[in-house]
Amino acid sequence: MVDESGDPTGFDAQAWLDHWLMGVVPALGDRRPLDVLNEPGGLEVLRSLLLQAQYGAFS
Repeated sequence: MVDESGDPTGFDAQAWLDHWLMGVVPALGDRRPLDVLNEPGGLEVLRSLLLQAQYGAFS
């Protein structure tokens, strides 16, 4: 995803992911992605959200 979205030089994907998983995300109803991940179907919800963010396709 990082390679497809731009120059990954200097980008710490692990640090970004750790921060994102623990933060509250409005698109998830102000829930943390880590909490959503533990719900049935949560992985697909997060996958879809990240793809929407990558391609700028919010609905």
